[in-house]
Amino acid sequence: MADELKRERRVIYLYGITESTPRKHPELMGVDRLAKVEVIACARICCWVSRVHAMEFEKNLARNMENLDWLAETSVAHQRVIAAIACQTEILPARLGTIFRTEDSLCRHIAKRARSLKKDFERVRGADEWGVKVFEIPLPISRPPKVRSGKDYLKAKAALLPIRRDSSKVNSEIAKLEKALQNVASESAPAGNVSRGQHGLQFQTTLLVKRSNQTKLESVLEKFARDWTSQRRIECTGPWPPYSFISRPDDGARSK
Repeated sequence: MADELKRERRVIYLYGITESTPRKHPELMGVDRLAKVEVIACARICCWVSRVHAMEFEKNLARNMENLDWLAETSVAHQRVIAAIACQTEILPARLGTIFRTEDSLCRHIAKRARSLKKDFERVRGADEWGVKVFEIPLPISRPPKVRSGKDYLKAKAALLPIRRDSSKVNSEIAKLEKALQNVASESAPAGNVSRGQHGLQFQTTLLVKRSNQTKLESVLEKFARDWTSQRRIECTGPWPPYSFISRPDDGARSK
């Protein structure tokens, strides 16, 4: 079995790129938990990769992405590698499942995108990605009156319905938060579709924030959290590598 694995064709899995290699090269295992992460230099850019089996990560990639267990394990491994590199130096993360068949094809791809990648490095230098969500805190349901008649019954039913807040006031208050966040962030990006169906979600955004402005971000969120104590809950995640602020030539994972 071991000999068969050795003979199986391997492809290059890309985690991300950096402008240089950190002094202390982190020892990392790749997404298959077998091959170590290594660096390939392409046009003065460092590509962080590991060599994975083509059968699993190229030929069967689409099918594997539909396997939730495989997807969860691979996503965590992918993000763990990127996070470890990000602790050492600025990184432009690659999408999950970005595969190249050869080192030459990887380097050609990097050379072709050299100009846009340079702009991306300038955009994200000294900055992290943050996610902000605002959830409504439901108003307490009033205690229904004792039912003695049909009229009392209708009142009781009405009392069990959630009390609606003034939508124009809600929109105005959310707009104030959004403006305050824009004043702190370098850029914002559209939020993904995954969490839009979350119960009570009123607002979400993804921000690129310079590390020198992190305390300002925290101050803005703390102020609105105090003002909205019984109305809304603010959820903030980060800092993350700048996944949402990198120019992409196309969507989807595929071999090149």
